[in-house]
Amino acid sequence: MAKNDKKVAILIWSVIILFFTWSFLFPGQIGSSNGIHTGLVTAVEYNSNIIWGSHIVYFQTIRASSYENKYCVTDENVKNKLIKAQKEKKEITIYYNNNFVMWKWQCNGGESIIYKVE
Repeated sequence: MAKNDKKVAILIWSVIILFFTWSFLFPGQIGSSNGIHTGLVTAVEYNSNIIWGSHIVYFQTIRASSYENKYCVTDENVKNKLIKAQKEKKEITIYYNNNFVMWKWQCNGGESIIYKVE
């Protein structure tokens, strides 16, 4: 194998390893964001993996739509408010954020973390 062929092979393998490492560590959405949504909680479920668990919240902003946003919640009081709003089918406002780099296990599938409910 020529010297240049080895360099190309190393470069290709490095890109492949970087891609899989990146997709494992980070969720689909990268970047810092904060926001507010008003709507209905359609489900709150416990999503566990081997070490970390989190509560995943499905949130619908338009009643007639079937589209749901997916969030996670780590605060027990916030989780209880969300469950209560879901049972009562009450419209609420949620405040959410995510860090610039959010490890995949922080939210276990959710894209942002709900930190406040009104």
